[in-house]
Amino acid sequence: MEPGSYIPYKYLPVLIAMIFATVFGLGGLIVNKIVAPRKFNPIKFIAYESGNPPSGEPKERFYIGFFLLAILFVVFDVEVIFLYPWAVAFDAISLEGFWMMIIFILLIFIGYIYEIFMGALTWHRK
Repeated sequence: MEPGSYIPYKYLPVLIAMIFATVFGLGGLIVNKIVAPRKFNPIKFIAYESGNPPSGEPKERFYIGFFLLAILFVVFDVEVIFLYPWAVAFDAISLEGFWMMIIFILLIFIGYIYEIFMGALTWHRK
């Protein structure tokens, strides 16, 4: 093979997918610009909460427990994502891999204890 004559045919499907995604995305924006109605109505700019009238001020503070609950979900989600491949390859890993996973589980457990002390598992507002 001569220098400069290499054509990466294996990447052709990726290139076609990228071109298709770009054309599809830009095509949607262009069609929307052409077809969309241009009448502006002040009612369209009113806050919308799932079909209900707004239930408070937009800048109202929200309960931090929701944030802690989201962190709790991420902690357990990440744990499952890392535990599954570890369990599948358990026969192939050494004792060092076992102890690394024990350390990982202990770190996750510390996060869980933190969540309990912060009150993320209680359903009442403080």
